[in-house]
Amino acid sequence: MRALYGGIPTLLALGLTTACTESPTSPTRATTGPTVGIISQTPPPVPPRANPGVATTAVGATRFLAFGDSITFGTLSSFDGVFLYDGSPQAYPARLELGLKTYHPAQAPAFTVLNRGVPGEGAVEGARRIASLLATIRPQALLVLEGINDLNSGRSVGQTVSALDTMLDYARVYNVPAVVATMFQTYEVERPNGEHRTNAAALVPSLNAAIRQMVAGRQNVFVADVHAAFGTNRSLVGGDGLHPTEAGYERMATTFMAAIEQAFPVRGTAQ
Repeated sequence: MRALYGGIPTLLALGLTTACTESPTSPTRATTGPTVGIISQTPPPVPPRANPGVATTAVGATRFLAFGDSITFGTLSSFDGVFLYDGSPQAYPARLELGLKTYHPAQAPAFTVLNRGVPGEGAVEGARRIASLLATIRPQALLVLEGINDLNSGRSVGQTVSALDTMLDYARVYNVPAVVATMFQTYEVERPNGEHRTNAAALVPSLNAAIRQMVAGRQNVFVADVHAAFGTNRSLVGGDGLHPTEAGYERMATTFMAAIEQAFPVRGTAQ
């Protein structure tokens, strides 16, 4: 298959593996261990519909800005969590764009999902860069999944959600509706070198409760419930307990697509 979705910023060369730097979303540098899980440059498969046979005839937004950290960027981990790989062509924004084009073919040329995920970023840092992106890109809708790095770095749920709330303030200023994702359940892991990583697993339920409460008080802000979509399916999260597997990214794309179709329906238009 031919490669798609070129031009997405990359931290690691596609098809190559490398030891990763220290960060809340990155395992520490590996000195031993297998080099596995090489990511190909083939396009992602089309995600299945969340509700087959129940669809709007068209979608009322076609230009999306996907904003967040390495989980938006598309980082995958090896099965043992030792290595991280640049999986941006397999990330949920690329899968989402392909899914929208596939299930809404009349609008296919117009669909764009721009991936602006920055590995290692927290929501506090993201709140400082989002305004310039909204001003220059002018998306028709904003997609946000961020906050786990803040919790991993010692910030509170309150500080994290306050930063997300600031992002939504900027979105309102630029008249951009937003879809905010809940965080899937992360997992505590023991790395091969004996290091224990909590991945803020115990704080994820509180973060999601706060996100839902924040969204409930805003107009033109919707929820993509990634946490519910993942459930306790451990196979959707990689060996590091923090980054999705390819199946996990597919599930994310499906969840965002269902939320988009619900939030931005256009009925009665031939497709």
